Amino acid sequence: MERLALMVADTESKGGCYDLPENASLFEIAMVLQETAHPLKVLSVHDPEHLKDRDLATIVRIRTMLSPTSWVHDLLVEKIIGNADPIPPLMGKVLDAINSEDVDFLREVIINPVTTPDFIGFDLWAQRLAVRHMVEAFGGDAIMPFEPKVRPALAFYAGLALGQQDRNRLAASMEKVSGMPDVDDVELEEFANLLKGE
Repeated sequence: MERLALMVADTESKGGCYDLPENASLFEIAMVLQETAHPLKVLSVHDPEHLKDRDLATIVRIRTMLSPTSWVHDLLVEKIIGNADPIPPLMGKVLDAINSEDVDFLREVIINPVTTPDFIGFDLWAQRLAVRHMVEAFGGDAIMPFEPKVRPALAFYAGLALGQQDRNRLAASMEKVSGMPDVDDVELEEFANLLKGE
C-alpha cells in the first residue's frame, strides 16, 4: 500500500515530479497528493469525479495545512475542501505536535507500529510526517541508532531527506538489528539496500 507513496517521495527527493497516467485510480491520486510538491497539478488533470471523494478531500485539506502557499486559495481546492471529513485523530495530533515542537510525542509516533486498514492510510502518512519533521530538525540523529520497532519503509522514507553518507550510516544501523525478534529480515535488507543505492 505504502510503496507508491515511497516511490513518489523518492522521485520528488531527487528533484523530479512524479507523473500520473491519465487513467490514474483514486488510490494513485491519493498517494501522489500526499507526497508531491505539486498538488494542484495532480488535481487539475484527472477525472473530476475523483475530486468528490471525501477521503481525497481530506487529504487535500491536510496538504493545505502543510503547505500554506498560493495553491490553497485556488477555487478548485476550496471547493474540494468543502467536502472533506474531519482530520483523522492521529493525523491531527501529529500536526499539533509539529506546530508545538512536541518531540517526545513525534518520537513515540515513529516507533509505534501503525497498521491502518483503509486504502488511504492516514496513520501511515501521519508517521511519515512525524519522521520527516524530526529529520528536518535533527538530521540523521532523529532515526539513528535504528530502533527495531520502526518500520523499515519508514526508515527509508526518513533517509530520503539525508545525504548519501548518512543514508549509508542509517542502512548500517538497520542491518545491526537483523535477526532480532519481530524483525522482518527480508524487508529490513531490502530497504537498507535501497538506502545504499543498491
